[in-house]
Amino acid sequence: MKKHLVLTIGIAAMACQTFAQKVDVSLTLAYSTFITGEPVVVQAKITNLMRDPLDIGDDAPDRFLIEVSKEKRDNELVPDPGKPFLKPLALTPGNSILHTMEVDKWFDVADNGKYLIRAVLVHNGNRYESGMKSFDIVPGTPLKEGVQMFADRKNFQRNFKLVHWTRNQVRNLFLRIEDSPGGQVWDTIDLGEFSRSEDPRLDIAPNGEVTTFHRANPDNFLRTVIWSLPDSVEIAERDVLLDPDVSSAQRMRAIYGDLKDAPDKKKSSWWKLW
Repeated sequence: MKKHLVLTIGIAAMACQTFAQKVDVSLTLAYSTFITGEPVVVQAKITNLMRDPLDIGDDAPDRFLIEVSKEKRDNELVPDPGKPFLKPLALTPGNSILHTMEVDKWFDVADNGKYLIRAVLVHNGNRYESGMKSFDIVPGTPLKEGVQMFADRKNFQRNFKLVHWTRNQVRNLFLRIEDSPGGQVWDTIDLGEFSRSEDPRLDIAPNGEVTTFHRANPDNFLRTVIWSLPDSVEIAERDVLLDPDVSSAQRMRAIYGDLKDAPDKKKSSWWKLW
């Protein structure tokens, strides 16, 4: 009996040691569905549960990887070899790091469809993997289009598309931007919550100022100004504008008060809870 007890304790100690010498890797997606051209944002978490530090880097003993496949696991995409997934770092025992990245900067995920993704840490030839996650790339529902021409670049144009999509039970408006010829896709811009009660506006000025204007909800409009130059696209302004009708009604109530007769409510002292 005594020998059996010692053996059991020894096996348990070995099991605890094996369990302790590991790395925990997890991956979280910003959304399960992204619009074509929208940054595919993910966050990886690496926790060092070993007794030794992790030395992570492309030329270091430990490597951090992101693996992406199109529709099937065996259809793995090749990342851009010129970009490391993570800058070199040392992760001491018991500590974690959070790493946020835009997957589309490493992988070609421009095509619509389903993708599979996971994070991996390789240590001493062993792979520590996150759970496999999936996300979809969709074009969105089209609403309006516009074309920008450039005086100093013949046969070159920039195409703007306003599309909408419901995500997390909220409908948002997006601006897709693509050049032709060449097919360069700029980052799709999330313009915010969108109400279909009114059509959005898309104005393209000759100087490269692109303005979108749409209703977000019964009270507010959203206005976004973008500077679109031949080699750059950047957001210049984002404004929330109160509906003039709503604003006028609020001013009237502030001046004259609520015109509806309301019954007087009996006030009770704060300490009387019964």
